[in-house]
Amino acid sequence: MLVTKWKTYSRKIVTKVSAFILLIIFFLIGASSALNIYLNVANYESITVKSYMKSNTISNELRYAASRLEYVLKVYKSESYILNGGTVKNLDIEDSWQLTNLYNNYIAEKGLTDNDEARDLFWTEKNKEIEEIKNIIMKTDLGNFEQVINDLNEPGGLIYYATDGKNEVTNTNNSNSHYYKIQNVYILIDKKGLVLYPENGYNSYSASLLDTFEDIEDGRQKMAIYAAITEEGLLSRAEKWNSDRDTLIKNSSVIILCVALIITLFIYLAAVTGRITGDDDVHMSAFDRLYSDFSLILIIGIVALCITQFFNILNIRYTSENLMRFVMLSSAAVLVAAFQSLFYSIVRHIKNGTLIKHSMTCFVLSNTAKALVKIAAGGPLMVKAVSAVIILIGISFYCSKVPLMIIPLTASAAYYVYIKVRKFQTIQEGLKVAKTGDYDCKINLEGAGEFRQLAEDINAMTSGLKIAVQSEVKSERLKTELITNVSHDIKTPLTSIISYVDLLKREGLNSPNAPKYLDVLDRKSNRLKTLTEDLFEAAKATSGSIDPNFEKVNVNALISQILGELDEKIHESKLVFKVISERDRIFAKADGRLLSRVMENLLSNIFKYALKESRVYIDISENEKEVFVSFKNISAYELNIPVEELMERFKRGDESRSSEGNGLGLAIARSLMEIQEGLLSINIDGDLFKAEIRLTKYGK
Repeated sequence: MLVTKWKTYSRKIVTKVSAFILLIIFFLIGASSALNIYLNVANYESITVKSYMKSNTISNELRYAASRLEYVLKVYKSESYILNGGTVKNLDIEDSWQLTNLYNNYIAEKGLTDNDEARDLFWTEKNKEIEEIKNIIMKTDLGNFEQVINDLNEPGGLIYYATDGKNEVTNTNNSNSHYYKIQNVYILIDKKGLVLYPENGYNSYSASLLDTFEDIEDGRQKMAIYAAITEEGLLSRAEKWNSDRDTLIKNSSVIILCVALIITLFIYLAAVTGRITGDDDVHMSAFDRLYSDFSLILIIGIVALCITQFFNILNIRYTSENLMRFVMLSSAAVLVAAFQSLFYSIVRHIKNGTLIKHSMTCFVLSNTAKALVKIAAGGPLMVKAVSAVIILIGISFYCSKVPLMIIPLTASAAYYVYIKVRKFQTIQEGLKVAKTGDYDCKINLEGAGEFRQLAEDINAMTSGLKIAVQSEVKSERLKTELITNVSHDIKTPLTSIISYVDLLKREGLNSPNAPKYLDVLDRKSNRLKTLTEDLFEAAKATSGSIDPNFEKVNVNALISQILGELDEKIHESKLVFKVISERDRIFAKADGRLLSRVMENLLSNIFKYALKESRVYIDISENEKEVFVSFKNISAYELNIPVEELMERFKRGDESRSSEGNGLGLAIARSLMEIQEGLLSINIDGDLFKAEIRLTKYGK
């Protein structure tokens, strides 16, 4: 009776949904406890060792401190030693990758071989560059020295003194070993040997400390290293140790309990999934329409995602602990829910016996087999071949009654099959040629029928492929030029900025050359800014995200206004502008702001590329429907670029790219004109450059 009641209750939807939700909740509680351990516990040894004084951690900290002090004395000596060039005094070419690169480039430029004479020349001729590299190495060594000292002083409470007989590293200025020995925790290394208290752990001495001890015994150094932890330092460390231990015990207990509950609920849900009250059949859900092997792939993907992204999510702790906790727990809830849904779907398919039958693999293979059968059974050629065979078989039976009929009938059937096979072979040969990329080859078949139609379709297809390939080749060439030009236009000012920043670093802001350097930096950064703004505007213009505000625009007044605003630039360029108009006022339907930008771009193009001290003609005219504005000038550069390419992005009349332009002006202008339902056209006649704007006449 009790078993029946439990069976009835366990299969209810409410019970299964509750278990599903509880499993997620317990998982999140366990994950939260694991996060508490990760975020708050510094040393996991505290869960097994109750007293901090009996831990390996305290002895290892002393060993590590002594090892770092020994490293500082052997490598960096002292801060003054580094600043005086001690670490780079006897620097060899192989001791620094910077020197190695500089030397390799030097002998490559000079055409020398690596020998003593080449090295002597290198040290003499590259003295300035070598000094710069040494200064860089000194700064790096000083930073490393300061980092080691900072590591020794964090957390506080560690006092130390180390000397090699000449240099000292200390935060106490006390060289008496007794001062460190009276502390409860200490390590002493001098001519008497090595004393460590407490000496916990399995490794009494590190390899580097053993080397140091041997050096002392041999009398080759007068090294002494003393380090200890003060009472205050021990107290703070013990408090942290006890806090870590308490956090570990409490949260570990919660994790163990949650794991037990999760396993129980997981097994329960696997047992009852697909079952309902009063029925032992397996009932599938809408979710089970997903292919079983696809579900398995998703499960593997979820597990892989959890494993690979776990530590990436944990890195958020360095910016915001609360954010990291929220991201991890919310992501875990979603992934656990998805994992359960997919897993129990596979369980239901196993119970129903449809795991393989309902897989995508089975679906693809079965449908492929059906398709092959249909292909083998269908098609005009196969139908006619089978018909010919049937006819020949019928003739064979009939020939016993009418022997004279067998010869002409068999010959006719053989000739019919031969013609069809020859046409088929001709099509095959044409396809083989087309496969090699020769799309000019055409398949020529006489007569009519399905093979003639097939040949014409293949010819049309190869013609289309030829056009597509040509278009793709052109597109790839334009893409390559675009990438090259963008890289050049960005790299040129950026290289200047880096170079002049480096000069300012070397010479300082008080250098007499500083104003000149800053002026160059200002110009180059403004050029980068202009390029970025033009790129943004070009993207907006071509994406269709600009909505025009059509209005009645006085084209004459607009040109006069723009020329007035550019008066100073016109004088500087020494160009003579001639404006010719059929009427005093010509009105167009346009967006005044966008039309103004189009004209400014065209005039900017003229300022950059027009022949100095030449004339620029601006003609304004109209007809019954349209308004025309043309800009004509003589180019200072040879225009040997097709008109359609000149309006591509980053395409410039100055192929050397020595001018200040970026090749976006005409592309932006064309897009802005299209937005205004207008047209921008370019004509080139020798060195004469003409740009014409077409707009809808207002009130037409």
